[in-house]
Amino acid sequence: MLFIAEDEATYPDGKIPNLEDDGKAYAEIVGRIQPLLPKGFEEEALGQLVTWSATKFGDDKRFDTWVDAVTAATDYARTGFTSGPDQRQRDQAPDTTERDKLGVALLSTGRTDDKQMQLRDKSRRWANCGLAAYQIREQLSAKGGDLVGRPAETFRAGDGDKLRQALLATPASAETVLLLDCQFPQVHNFIIEVRHDGTRYLAQGYQGAYFAHWWLGLDDSYAGDASADILALRDRYGRGRPISPQDYASLVDSLVTAISSTWPQVAEQWRTLPFNPDRQEVDGIKGRSGSPTFVVEAFEVRKPAAARAALGDGDGSLSALATRGLSAD
Repeated sequence: MLFIAEDEATYPDGKIPNLEDDGKAYAEIVGRIQPLLPKGFEEEALGQLVTWSATKFGDDKRFDTWVDAVTAATDYARTGFTSGPDQRQRDQAPDTTERDKLGVALLSTGRTDDKQMQLRDKSRRWANCGLAAYQIREQLSAKGGDLVGRPAETFRAGDGDKLRQALLATPASAETVLLLDCQFPQVHNFIIEVRHDGTRYLAQGYQGAYFAHWWLGLDDSYAGDASADILALRDRYGRGRPISPQDYASLVDSLVTAISSTWPQVAEQWRTLPFNPDRQEVDGIKGRSGSPTFVVEAFEVRKPAAARAALGDGDGSLSALATRGLSAD
């Protein structure tokens, strides 16, 4: 767990929520600490903070300020010991074999050639849904896309028409592109890229399941064996391809219904949504507390042509180009 003393007024006792699961807290905190993140090492430092917030075993991480926390996370990540105990998927305790592998790694170079441990390290920076969305936006901004954000909107029960309007928004002109950073706060974070003609693309990673690269069809880095359901959903909504109008209408209808549903009802819908229809994930959603909400934060890419040229001037979505342009190693 992660505690920041200066945030006691915002979070009880300064305890930071699990940033892997709480997209609203993730967006709020990243917005505040982004200027503190070290240039060229933003993803690694942020990934370590996310890891500490999600870890429920071992020593608590306590800092007086976010400056102290970012400094510690940066130092920790730079040591190269990114496959250590804090890097386990979710709350899974290490077995004896994993401890032995870690010991060998630390006694040698601080890294390991073990493929599973490398995959776990890569996951912390790319399979976390919030980090994947963040990195896509940052890459497009860094490549001259000139992103301008609008205030985030939160939609609750009774806001279905407003949510539908937000999800059906299009760019102001044919020369711009709209990124809808969508957060199902307690569950998932993804990006919808919208062209002026209504063409839409879905980009995302999913913690413990797949990287943004896999979803876009750029590599085969799925964790385990991909089910027929997720492969079919990727073919319909992913691979950097435009989403058909019929499929997008179905997605919008489901999300609008979800904010006025109970979590067990959302869990039933989750099997058909293009995120992660895994049985364990569905069971976890059933047991969530509170009421489902949905957050949309829109970013206008004012110079998409400049970003596209800087990323290699390839065809397809800007999200796919941005993901391809960032190293996952």
